[in-house]
Amino acid sequence: MYPVEETELAGIGRRFVVVTNSGSRLVIVVHDESGMVELYYATSADPQDACPVATLTDDEARLVAAIIGRTIYRPEAIERLAKHGVIIKWHALKAQSYAIGKTVAEVFENTGIAVLTIIEKDGKRQTSPTKDYVFQEGSQVALSGRKNNIEKIEELMDKGQ
Repeated sequence: MYPVEETELAGIGRRFVVVTNSGSRLVIVVHDESGMVELYYATSADPQDACPVATLTDDEARLVAAIIGRTIYRPEAIERLAKHGVIIKWHALKAQSYAIGKTVAEVFENTGIAVLTIIEKDGKRQTSPTKDYVFQEGSQVALSGRKNNIEKIEELMDKGQ
């Protein structure tokens, strides 16, 4: 999960800025009254430099969200995993998370869960982290395994139970 900057636009609605892994920015303006959504693309940090991409009605925005959120179409690789009961899920490590300061080995040994990637708060990526990797606050952790095991490990990561 990537950080999202949210700004209230008085009399209009809200602006969301999503910074992608490549550094580009997707700017989304949601209008309160009409539900209309404006999409912009920017390569710099200044939202004023954003180029308009599309203006969507509320229904169109929901359709696009369903497509992007993969409720309408899921890639074949995800479907193959799902057929075998395996899911991939992102989990955010908050300030109070039990896993903070612990290693991958301390948290995940004998759980049946794979840690695929960790994206740290500063955007640095750890792909296939070693068992000695120490979890940090604000990191996003990509997990793979059976749904019930993922639910258990998320509880452990958050609360130590």
